[in-house]
Amino acid sequence: MSSAVPAPATTRSPVARRVAAVLVFALVAALVVHVGRRFAEDLDYSALLRALRATPRRAVLGAAGATALSFLCLAGRDVVALAFARVRAPWPALLTAGFCGAALSNAVGLGGFTGAAVRYRIYAAVGLRAEAITRVVFFMAVGFGLGLVVCGAAAALAESGALAAYLSLPAAPLRGAAAAALALSAALAVGLQGRVLRVGDLEAQTPSAGAFAAQVALTGLYLVAAAAAFWALLPGHAIGFLELLPLFVLAMAAGGVSHVPGGLGVFDAAMIAALHARLPLESLAATLVAFRLVYFVLPMYASAAILAVSETRRLAAPERRESGREWLAAAARLSPRFLAVLAFIVGVVELASGATPAFGRRLSLLAAHAPLWSVESANFFSSIAGVLLLFVAQGLLHRLDAAWWMATAIAAVAFALALVKGLAYGEATMLALLFALLMATRGQFDRKASLTGQTFTASWFLAIALALAGVAALLTLAFRNAPYALEPWWRLEIDAQAPRALRAMVGAALVAIALGVAQLLRVAKGSAPLAERGELKRAEAIVRAQDRADAGLVMMGDKSVMFSASGDAFLMYATQGRSWIALSDPVGPRAEWPELIWRFVERAAAHGGRAAFYQARPETLPLFADAGLRIIKIGEEARVSLADFSLKGGRRARLRYALTRGEREGLTFELIDDEAKRRAALPSLEAVAADWRAARGAHEKRFSVAAFDPEFVAGQTIALARQNGRPMAFATIMTTDTRAEATIALMRHTRDALPWAMEFLFARIMLAFKEAGYGELSLGMAPLSGLPESPAASRWSRIGRLIWRHGANLYNFPGLRAFKSKFDPCWAPRYLAVSGALGPLFALADAAALINNSGATARLA
Repeated sequence: MSSAVPAPATTRSPVARRVAAVLVFALVAALVVHVGRRFAEDLDYSALLRALRATPRRAVLGAAGATALSFLCLAGRDVVALAFARVRAPWPALLTAGFCGAALSNAVGLGGFTGAAVRYRIYAAVGLRAEAITRVVFFMAVGFGLGLVVCGAAAALAESGALAAYLSLPAAPLRGAAAAALALSAALAVGLQGRVLRVGDLEAQTPSAGAFAAQVALTGLYLVAAAAAFWALLPGHAIGFLELLPLFVLAMAAGGVSHVPGGLGVFDAAMIAALHARLPLESLAATLVAFRLVYFVLPMYASAAILAVSETRRLAAPERRESGREWLAAAARLSPRFLAVLAFIVGVVELASGATPAFGRRLSLLAAHAPLWSVESANFFSSIAGVLLLFVAQGLLHRLDAAWWMATAIAAVAFALALVKGLAYGEATMLALLFALLMATRGQFDRKASLTGQTFTASWFLAIALALAGVAALLTLAFRNAPYALEPWWRLEIDAQAPRALRAMVGAALVAIALGVAQLLRVAKGSAPLAERGELKRAEAIVRAQDRADAGLVMMGDKSVMFSASGDAFLMYATQGRSWIALSDPVGPRAEWPELIWRFVERAAAHGGRAAFYQARPETLPLFADAGLRIIKIGEEARVSLADFSLKGGRRARLRYALTRGEREGLTFELIDDEAKRRAALPSLEAVAADWRAARGAHEKRFSVAAFDPEFVAGQTIALARQNGRPMAFATIMTTDTRAEATIALMRHTRDALPWAMEFLFARIMLAFKEAGYGELSLGMAPLSGLPESPAASRWSRIGRLIWRHGANLYNFPGLRAFKSKFDPCWAPRYLAVSGALGPLFALADAAALINNSGATARLA
């Protein structure tokens, strides 16, 4: 299995991925613009509205039913995938993961928002291991690809004549291509049984042909149901369902390949190009709008409602009686990302509503009961509210308390404005539902960070720019025949809809530009100075009260410290180049960790840097995934269970020999706990450390490993081995008051020490700490250890294995693991969580510079 976890997935070459994404996006944008300009000339906005209003209610209900069936099939794919991975999950958790993950993937597409991240959070909460979730996600990805091909090819084979006419191609080659695609899919399903395949950083063994068949069948049913939802909305069913199916599958595939959220523009352009000869353009455009609302927006609201109910159940049920509390908490924790997407969608709807004419009858009713200034003001300020929602959505994604308050206030005010500006009931309903969902999930927006202090990414600015451009194009289409270009924009009349829309659009654009410029001109706050003595004392108190002994490395004084808002937790970090690298997980109460992680990621981004967490533990990976970080395995930590440690048995023969031989050679062991005695021993320890450095031509390292610093050494327990009274080897051990674990911090020996001196010393340490009641002893990490050797392993794993085998001139990686293996430890995986496509490469290089103490200094970022 791969060491990567499925959140977020990445490709094998980040540079190639970025270049390919840019090229695909540019090509897709060009095609969409070309098709859009071609058909927009013939599209009449008023006719489009009439066609949309004429959509029968039974057609909408039929489409909703087909949508429900489609999403049920998507959830069924999770059932098959879990069976393939040989794991089980409670039905409520399974349906929530399947439905909500599919809704988010459909609406947003790939990246940090993917359904894989949703599944990882929920399935991890019900006890599934990362490797099992990887198998599930991998299987579903491969199964979906095959299902798409099989369903499209089968439909094309059945309706080859009609499809050939649509595509202006000969029918015979089309039938041959479809038959070849079916045969190839069957051959792949049979021939790949038991093999290891990889999709991005996800890898797993392929399932049986029967499991593939079940997954492909469910994917096919999902596509058939989705096509049925679209077909139900077509006026008069102008095309047969079987004729529509291959065209629909091709359009869905094009939308997926484009990586555009929801295939927006791509799917629509493909369907218009295929069906414009059969239907009036306005009717086809109305069908596409209705399909977007039913198949994409409605499931997003339903998913957010499911997560809101999870939050309500979690809060209402006493913990002692709530058997599914873990997955309910995980589901509720996902609600901010769903509400962020909904806030963005509602913001776009607000902008579109302000830029298009209201229904004449409703305006006439308003004119009789409301003053003109209120209608004009409501239209203008509702567009401003839409722009603010586009910006606030990122704060919701980051779970900011201020973003929640602002979004709630905007939704409430915009609800009233929607009624005043034109009795926009549909828009008001969306705002009311957003308000209700925000109120139900209030507890999930618990970060007190400043809304104005967050940094917007280039992708977010691009999404806002595209939204504004789309609304501007809609305004042009809606008022193409209106003489607004000849009218003064300040004209205030109840029927002057073109100037009113133009004012709203200009106001919205100015607000967006102002917020964007404010971001660009914002002075970056914060710095990365070394921790002061008072901060180290606060950090030491936190370290002593928790279980992780390696957190004592903060007392080296070579790192910066970021405390949580309450001051009860902290993380230690250093900067090198553009990398902000935190050492391991936050330290302190786990409830404080999410806020610390988010704040650290945001601070790094605010300074134009990349955030990284070096030597992260598996249990913290969901929090890093929530923050959008990429995760790779970088090694394993050796941990010895002291409760099970003894010198009995064949596996301990070498240690027994080291002890008896050492004692015969005059070795003695002393554990120095008293600070006065430790300080008295410092000169002799310094001599041992100096001899160790001279023998290797090395200097003291820093950051993730302990260095011989007199103040640091004096604060640790010291294990000292003497030979005939002369110090020969020593180790310092970090501990906490809980005695859950102890960690070897520093180990040194003279060049003439006995070959078994360190084994003698470590065996004595383990026996002494076992007697003192400690649970585990950590021997530290073996870098690049335990990376997968499969040919299908990720590129990072292959590079890591190559360095492991042939990097002896850089570092004795195998030798370090071999020494630690003598004590029969359990090996726990350790990870790097990092932002950015090229983040792992640069973060690891910068971490190596920090560890090697190669001139890195704390500085203003």
